[in-house]
Amino acid sequence: MISNSKIPKHLNYVLNLTKSYESYFKKNMESLDINIGEILILLEIYNNEGLNQIDLVKKFHVTEANISKTTKNLLVKDLIIKKIDADNNTKKLLFLTDKGQDACEKLLKIFRNWNDEVIGDIPMDELKAFSHTLSKLSENSLELM
Repeated sequence: MISNSKIPKHLNYVLNLTKSYESYFKKNMESLDINIGEILILLEIYNNEGLNQIDLVKKFHVTEANISKTTKNLLVKDLIIKKIDADNNTKKLLFLTDKGQDACEKLLKIFRNWNDEVIGDIPMDELKAFSHTLSKLSENSLELM
C-alpha cells in the first residue's frame, strides 16, 4: 500500500496513532507522577508482579540501562518495590506499592477511554484482522533487531 508519496501511508497511520496515544495520556495523567516511558513498564509489573528487570528487557527489547533507569525512577516515586527472590539471592523481583496499584488503575481507565474513542464503531471482525496483521508486522520488525 504505497501511495504516490515516498513515505508509505501505513507508516503515517502508525505514527498518528502513537502521537495520539502519547498526547492523550499526557493530557489525562497530569495528576500522576509518571512519564510516558514509565507507563508500559509499570503496567507490565501490574500484569506480572514478581518479574525482574531482565524480564522487562526481553519483553520490551530495550537495554538493561534503560530498564534500570526506569525502575529506579519508579522506586523513587514509590510506585514499585524490589524484593530479593527467596530462591535466588542475586535476583530482585519487582512489585507494585499501593500507590503503584492506584496509578495503574488510573492508567488503565485512561487507556480504556482512549481505546473506546479511537475504536468507535469499527466492527469487531475488522479489529481482529487488524490485530492479527499488527502482530505479524511486530514479529517481522523484531527480526530486524
